[in-house]
Amino acid sequence: MVLVVGFDAAAAWLTRGAVALYRRLWPVQFALYVLIGFVAMLTTLDLRLVEAIGAVCGFAASTLGWYITWRIGPGRVEKTNPVSIAVVVGSMTAFGLGLAAAGALAFNLVARVMIQSAHH
Repeated sequence: MVLVVGFDAAAAWLTRGAVALYRRLWPVQFALYVLIGFVAMLTTLDLRLVEAIGAVCGFAASTLGWYITWRIGPGRVEKTNPVSIAVVVGSMTAFGLGLAAAGALAFNLVARVMIQSAHH
């Protein structure tokens, strides 16, 4: 959670005069969710916990992270309303869950390759 919110804050601060650049950094944030899922699977070995961790990170990024970036500048979005905010929060929570699960899958693939190579 700290990683994705920290990335939001740092990216917003570094690109506060270049909103277009800030908006193009989403692949980095999505990669962070995959990394979080990989590490979470390494430490918990429980897909349900990995998914929960990813969802919490997505929720934090779409609420606290968005608030921070809004205050700094690049996160300001014109014509927002409660429905559009709820859609963003729900979407980012789901993306966090799904991308963390992808990280868990990546962990499983790496672990399988390492185990198979150790037996040969």
